[in-house]
Amino acid sequence: MGLINKLFFDNKKIRTFYITRLHQADVVEKVYLKNGSYKADITATNSMICLDPFCMAAWLPADEATLTSNQEAQIHFVTGWEINAVIDVSLIEKIPTPSGVLFLFKVESVKNYQLSTLHRLVLFAYFLRSKANTYQSRRVISAMYSYPRSIIIVSYKDDGYCNIFPMDIHGYIQQEDMYILGLRTSNLTLDKILAAKKVVVCDTNDVDIETVYNLGKHSSKSPTSPDQLSFKTMPSELFKFPVPDFVGAYKEIEIISNKKMGYHMLMVGRVLSKTQLKSNPSSLYHVGFLQFQNSKYESIDGLF
Repeated sequence: MGLINKLFFDNKKIRTFYITRLHQADVVEKVYLKNGSYKADITATNSMICLDPFCMAAWLPADEATLTSNQEAQIHFVTGWEINAVIDVSLIEKIPTPSGVLFLFKVESVKNYQLSTLHRLVLFAYFLRSKANTYQSRRVISAMYSYPRSIIIVSYKDDGYCNIFPMDIHGYIQQEDMYILGLRTSNLTLDKILAAKKVVVCDTNDVDIETVYNLGKHSSKSPTSPDQLSFKTMPSELFKFPVPDFVGAYKEIEIISNKKMGYHMLMVGRVLSKTQLKSNPSSLYHVGFLQFQNSKYESIDGLF
């Protein structure tokens, strides 16, 4: 394995994705929705919403949404003029919003273009081989993470329960002040969030990887109790949910609708309050292994 790694990847650490710390302005990749001759920039409004089956969402303003009505489309991941990956998608549903339309898509097929065909085959079939994930799923995940996905911290609290956990299946649509979250249906906090219709999302400005890993380790079944957290918290402005002291900004969100997509629950929320604690906060990001090789991003070694 060491020799093969040296030949193909210069002895890089092989993993599904790398972790880096970025400001939003540092992200150089772009994402486009292509439907026939029509092409729309969805860089800021695309998000993953389910990993089983693979589903994505994209928001378009009203004047652009009418231009793409077919049941099938493509999502292109690019850097400059270079195509990194292409995902073929089929339309699940269109959800009207005050200023546009939220499109829900199911992933049908994928093409990866980073490095050579042989590099990709060695990575997906040899280094990342797994009984839990098929060869095809590894290719789809690589394509989805061709665009850096920020890691957020989600906070929920009620009288007898508290959970603070990380996730990267989310998206913020600034034009609508709308937030999208895709939470696994097995997460015990899901029903509580849906019942209360409240949640707080935070960036990962100053947190280290080990802390994030520990928060996510048992979050779906047995979350870490507040008195055992390795960091201090403060109450959010409206909901009084705990906000970690490493956060640069947070949003308090009212859940206005939800839809089961498979093993994930899509939650659509309205941002009620935005609080900035530090100027120009950054966040941790997941970047697919292949995409990272062609980037200038700096890797943060950790437990993920």
